[in-house]
Amino acid sequence: MTDAGSGDNSHQEIGEIVETLREVGEDKSPTVRDIVEQLGSASFGAMLLVPAMVIASPASGIPVLPTICGLIIALISIQMVFGRDHIWLPDWLMTRKLDQDRFDRMLHFVRKPVRWVDRVTRPRLTWLLRWPAVLPLQVLCVLCGLAMPVMELVPLTSSIAAFAVCLVAVSLMSDDGFFALAGVVVAIGGAVVFSSLARGVISSVFG
Repeated sequence: MTDAGSGDNSHQEIGEIVETLREVGEDKSPTVRDIVEQLGSASFGAMLLVPAMVIASPASGIPVLPTICGLIIALISIQMVFGRDHIWLPDWLMTRKLDQDRFDRMLHFVRKPVRWVDRVTRPRLTWLLRWPAVLPLQVLCVLCGLAMPVMELVPLTSSIAAFAVCLVAVSLMSDDGFFALAGVVVAIGGAVVFSSLARGVISSVFG
């Protein structure tokens, strides 16, 4: 089985991905297709990181955006689970445009955290990122992506799920299992926070 989601066993600089994205949105509002084509042969981890970074940033407050990015995350993650060696997304998602100004602000927002991540990541706990141990991480990303459209109903909670996916994506790109474990912890915490807030909203409306 192809280890599509376990990276290529080489350390990929997250900062390089951000710079590549900056080129995409330099003079226009990029589409999802522009981003996928610019990333080219980048790993599944890099492709997963981009929509997760968008929703982990303040851009998560833009209506419908968490739903779109969540579906992209789920589709990419499902293809990781089945060991595909390249990414397919439906045309209606590929043609979606991102506002240029908001896209630039998102990249600016993540620039400093990305530099820190590139400094601290290193190969460790690599067995977590190899088949079959990587499968639960891939499934976790599927679940986080599918949860985002629902989490959008409770403002900003989708950012927690997106942050969890960011951590898993970073772990796949840098071969650092520590970040994968951190992603699992964040995902569990996000589920607890969302369920608590959702119960509060439901009781206030119907109680």
